Amino acid sequence: MQTTTARPFLGLALIAILSIGLTACSNPFKRGGDVAGPASRTLWEASDFQYVKIVNSDAADTINSHPTAIAETDMRTLLSSLYLSDRVLLKRVETPLFSIGEQQVLSRALSQGLNLAQPNEDVNFVTIGSHPGALGTARKTTSGRVFLQNGKLNIIFGLTHQVYYKKDKTTQQEIDRRTNPLLPGFRTSPSTELTGQLALDSGQAFYIDPRTGQERRDWLVLDIATVLATARGKAQDQLDGAISPEMREAIARNSQTVRNLKQDIGNLKEILFDLQAEIDALKAGR
Repeated sequence: MQTTTARPFLGLALIAILSIGLTACSNPFKRGGDVAGPASRTLWEASDFQYVKIVNSDAADTINSHPTAIAETDMRTLLSSLYLSDRVLLKRVETPLFSIGEQQVLSRALSQGLNLAQPNEDVNFVTIGSHPGALGTARKTTSGRVFLQNGKLNIIFGLTHQVYYKKDKTTQQEIDRRTNPLLPGFRTSPSTELTGQLALDSGQAFYIDPRTGQERRDWLVLDIATVLATARGKAQDQLDGAISPEMREAIARNSQTVRNLKQDIGNLKEILFDLQAEIDALKAGR
């Protein structure tokens, strides 16, 4: 479902400069369905069982387009283009799927992982970020399985913005994540743990299950070139809209002033060169 809600792409340039990390430490898990094979390779791990790691695909016949290089900055743009649509009171509101901290970690780790992963491997992740909640901000978990096929980035989500609890709300007992892990998505079956609805924009689509002909609302397919071009276009539109005619005129005047100064400096260098030649000639005649 396409949405026309304006999104703050202008902030991408600032986000790219920030170095805001997530705090954390953990151990990742597999569920039955991941194809048996060599041990997974952890790229990042943090507290509360957060991680990014290369794992064997959950389908034996999978052939991904790996290894593939996606620049960290481009990965950040792709991640920041993802939004959740949810109903708040009487209106539907879109919120970023990943916080700035999550974008910081995932852009680096996913870019690295896809460049290292083999055709039979995926990159799984679990992150926790601070997001708006009913009573202010809350720590929410998002998890997924990432891979490339046919030049498109696929993300199968297991969780989206699920409020993270260390203790069971009923018993108040510590939740053992070794027996109750935070799982990524799986090719074999849709997740039933998504909070809100993934909102689509240009270059984004839900995967169509060939067996049923139905959309998988937990499985996003991103046309990388289209998403990046859309982000750049929106950022430029917002930048253009933020500059008044007076500011444009001032920029033009300042640019001309700079060009005049450069020309004057060039002329001055020529004069100094001629003077130095005359001085050298006078010294030689003494």
